[in-house]
Amino acid sequence: MTTVVLVGAGHAHLAIAKNADKFTKQGVRLLLVDAGQFWYSGLATGMLGGMYDKAEDQVDPERLIVASGGEFLRDKVVGADVKQQVLRLASGKTLAYDIVSFNIGSQIDAGLAAERDNVWTVKPISELWRLRQKLEARFTERNSRRIVVIGGGPTGSEIAANLAALAQRHHSRLAITLVSADARLISQNAPGAAKRLAKTLMHRGIHINYQRRVTTIEDGQVVIAGGETFAFDDLILATGLVAKPLVCELGLPCDKSAGLTVTEQLHSIADPRVFAAGDCADIQGHPLPKLGVFGVRAAPILCHNLLAAACGEPLKSYRPQRIYLAILNLGDGTGLATWGPLWWQGKVSLWLKDWIDRRFLNTYRQA
Repeated sequence: MTTVVLVGAGHAHLAIAKNADKFTKQGVRLLLVDAGQFWYSGLATGMLGGMYDKAEDQVDPERLIVASGGEFLRDKVVGADVKQQVLRLASGKTLAYDIVSFNIGSQIDAGLAAERDNVWTVKPISELWRLRQKLEARFTERNSRRIVVIGGGPTGSEIAANLAALAQRHHSRLAITLVSADARLISQNAPGAAKRLAKTLMHRGIHINYQRRVTTIEDGQVVIAGGETFAFDDLILATGLVAKPLVCELGLPCDKSAGLTVTEQLHSIADPRVFAAGDCADIQGHPLPKLGVFGVRAAPILCHNLLAAACGEPLKSYRPQRIYLAILNLGDGTGLATWGPLWWQGKVSLWLKDWIDRRFLNTYRQA
């Protein structure tokens, strides 16, 4: 029996897990290896801001795949021998495969990461839940806590906005500083959208500092190139995402930031038995931002190609869309939506985001 192993319960692998019966009907064993709950990035900042509870942001991948006829192994892949087609697990065991697919997401660039109990990263998403719990426990204190968010992209902006929302929900205050290395926020989006976003954040008392490149993080302060410093009680790193090291330790062509180099058929350019999708995949000819939408859109193609590869049938190509809808949750009951050069802010945008996100999650809760 051919064994297909899914490494990581990412956006794309959830869709495959839900369709495990397609594999079993063809005599193919489908096994998902993951350490635990799937946390959904789409609701993560809203969860931080108090709009969603912890349970609303999670899906149980074990229940999903088992209900569809597949198998689940609660463990973590820490290495692989692609020549021998064997995965090494955190438990010390090994797992053989015929075909393997990686959908393990991304992480904050380790360059600024500091192991301190008041320094947080936006991934893993469980960190944002822990941060919310910590802040809620301290909102009764008289003094306002100083929060510094590093990163003026979509995630950093959403984090700052939803921290303000969390404080407002508890009738408390946070002194929030957003530090951006660029001359404006969300620099990849339309200037008008960036201007409106900055105006919204500043109106809510968030201090924005542009063109500040962080050099080091010390105890209780961020040091900027040139010597300027920002003091903090809690620091959140939202400085951009890179692929997790695992996919670049396989001995296959890989970009350390973008991920495993794959063809449009989503398999390694050097090994047709190794597939990848989402944030850990670098699709040749298609440089992509690390957004969940691409993992979601790649899922049907990946599902088809994994089964086709197991059965010796032709593969399909995935060509990512050049223009896509993105909506930021601004924590004030509005969303900022962008579609290429177009943008709009309002309650309808947030309603649409909430509807899209809940529909996605409910798809994988109704196994």
